[in-house]
Amino acid sequence: MIKLPSMVLPPARFTRRGVLAMLAFYVVFAVLYAATITYSVQSFQPDAFPGYLGRVLLLDYPLKALWTLPVWWLFFQTSLDKADWSIKLLAHGLLGPLWVVIWFSSYYQALSWLGMGGIGGNGRVWDVYIPTLFYCVQFGVLHVVRFTQQLRQQSQREQQLQAQAHQSEVAALKAQINPHFLFNTLNSISASVPPELEATRELIARLAHTFRFSLEASRQEQLPLGDEISFLRAYLELEQSRFGARLQVAFEIEESLHAQLLPPMLIQPLVENAVRHGLGPSVAGGTVLVQVSRVSAGLRVVVADTGVGAKALPEQLMHSAGVGLRNTHARLLALGSEGLKIARNAPQGLRVGFVLPLPAAHQDPEPRLQQQEAAAASTTAIPSTLQGAF
Repeated sequence: MIKLPSMVLPPARFTRRGVLAMLAFYVVFAVLYAATITYSVQSFQPDAFPGYLGRVLLLDYPLKALWTLPVWWLFFQTSLDKADWSIKLLAHGLLGPLWVVIWFSSYYQALSWLGMGGIGGNGRVWDVYIPTLFYCVQFGVLHVVRFTQQLRQQSQREQQLQAQAHQSEVAALKAQINPHFLFNTLNSISASVPPELEATRELIARLAHTFRFSLEASRQEQLPLGDEISFLRAYLELEQSRFGARLQVAFEIEESLHAQLLPPMLIQPLVENAVRHGLGPSVAGGTVLVQVSRVSAGLRVVVADTGVGAKALPEQLMHSAGVGLRNTHARLLALGSEGLKIARNAPQGLRVGFVLPLPAAHQDPEPRLQQQEAAAASTTAIPSTLQGAF
């Protein structure tokens, strides 16, 4: 399954600036540590600073950097990067002592191999206290840097949302210019159609319905799913007048979801894409399935077709997506979704879908079994060619 690129924070990575900053941090900390040790032994080793500094820079802190890498990877390259702070603190509470023990063992083993002596007796407590302090300071700095990146990303996203909101407001104002002129024109055309062309009159009425819904969608932030489905049915009926028997339609909607509020016009671009690019080029036609169901992550929407599919490889589909799909993908990202997912259908065609997160207050407390029973009682039969895809 192919997922279009999303606006999530990219994984942490090594950069020249970041490596130089950490190198400077290590050098400063090493110099301070060597100076502290020298000060504590100056009464009987007055010229010990160069020796301690060399040992710290060439052995002690390189080992610290070596054992820091796997811990850094665990916190910034895995799911821990997005985990709650309580989980991160617990992980540090477990990994910190382990990091100190591994460094301590490898450091004194290296000193033994090189024939060099380390701190003896009770003084070795400093080789536990200082590494523990160093671990806390360095990962504290790394987490602060990562948090700053997240704040910067959030600020950029808010600016994009503000720009999109302004564009949407302008588009809505344009869409509302003399809308009654359009409706009155359609009504005049409908009134002029002779009675024997009743089918044409019905098509004009459906066209007026689609225009009314589009106008209402431009004025509202959220509309019931049932209104969106009614609009889709009217749109597909218009398309069936052109395609005839080549276009078959199936809906699978949970009855309890018809009152669910969601941003309008999220599903229509997917359906239009399936009709125009999936079934349009096909001589035999096919079926368009619209499926809406509730999942743990929110509202799952899938539009599948049994049309011609795409000649491009799955990983290339996201680069060839049309304006409608790209705009829908951008809207979904702004709503907190992971965006559109595109996959090949079986035996042919495409599936395009998304999962829209819902507020906790809108989550249905019914057990999953009851949801499935309600869905089974209220859905249209799915063609056998589509059943395997879901």
